[in-house]
Formats: sequence, structure tokens, C-alpha cells
Amino acid sequence: MKNKAFIFDWSGTLCDNFHLFKKVVDNIFPELGRETISKNEIKKNFTLPYMKFWNKYFPELSKEKQDILYEKHLQNAGTADIYPQVSETIKYLHKNNYLLFILSSDPLSTLLPDIKKSGFAKLISKTIGEVHEKQNNLISLSEEYSLDKNLSYYVGDTFGDVEAGKIAGFKTIGISWGYQDKNELAKSKPNYLIDDIVEIKDIINKTT
Repeated sequence: MKNKAFIFDWSGTLCDNFHLFKKVVDNIFPELGRETISKNEIKKNFTLPYMKFWNKYFPELSKEKQDILYEKHLQNAGTADIYPQVSETIKYLHKNNYLLFILSSDPLSTLLPDIKKSGFAKLISKTIGEVHEKQNNLISLSEEYSLDKNLSYYVGDTFGDVEAGKIAGFKTIGISWGYQDKNELAKSKPNYLIDDIVEIKDIINKTT
């Protein structure tokens, strides 16, 4: 028997932590020898895999060095909370028999404590962090949990998230409140583009 599922990106999708990312950028850019960039420029250019963003400004920066810098500065950036109505939506999906997953590029040292603090950690079937190319993990989750891709969704806030979801064969939901500007995100043509996480309820009610 196939299972239905929701797979969520974390930062910018469920967790309101863009302000922390901006602090990280404000620290890393000067450390690497250039002035930082504005919030609007980040939202226009940020995407996944995340090295596309960093190499746009620092072509010689390796993923290994960026990961070290990112985690160092993120540890000192502060704390974040989940967005309003995320818990309500997660609990609603769980009640309606969807398996729930977190798939994030965030370091596990911050991701796991943040999920634990969220209050819905026990509802998550599996958390995968420190991911650069997400499509392979999506395919693996589909196989491991026998997911019905016609009834399973990947939810993210960047062009790269939507691309990964499409490559893996999932329905895709782009969200407009995250790291990437809505107009840039719309270019990826997700199956759904939403402005409030509670709209997920309407999506599944129309397809079941």
C-alpha cells in the first residue's frame, strides 16, 4: 500500500529565520572581503542548491569552507520561531494520515533543536539535514516509505526547491513568505503557489 506525504523545507518555509540568515550574510561577506548585500538582493538571488547563491558572489568559495563559515555564524545569530499556523497545519496533516518529513540544507546542530522546540517533532517521520542537492533525498524518501507521488507534496520557498521536487516526481508547493521573492519563485512554476500555509488544507481537500 502506498502512503501519502508532505515533505517540507525548514528555513523560510516552516521556520521564520530569514533574519538570522541576513545576519550570517552580513558576517560572511565582510569576512570574505566584500560589502554585504541588502535583504531584497538576497530574496532575488537566493536559491538551492545554496552554493549557487554563494558562488554568485564568491566564485572560488568551496562548499566545505562555506559550510564551516555558515555554521559558525549561525550559532551566534540568535533564535527563531516557527511561522504562525504551522503547528495547526502540521497537526491537521497528521490527523489526515499524511506522513511528514523535514528536508533541509540547515546544519543538524541548529535544525534538530529548532524542530524539537517546535512542539510537533513527534509527528515528523524523518528529518534530513545538511542537504545540498535535494532531489536524491526526495527519491530515497519515496522509495523508503512507499510514497504515492500523486498524493505527496514537496513544499519549499525557492526555485531550487521546486525544481528538486519536480525532478523527483512530487507535486510541488511554493510558498511566498520565505527566502526567495515571490516573482522569482513563480518562474519555477510549482503546482501551487501559496501565500499562507493554511491554504494547504484547501489543496488536499480538493484532491481527495
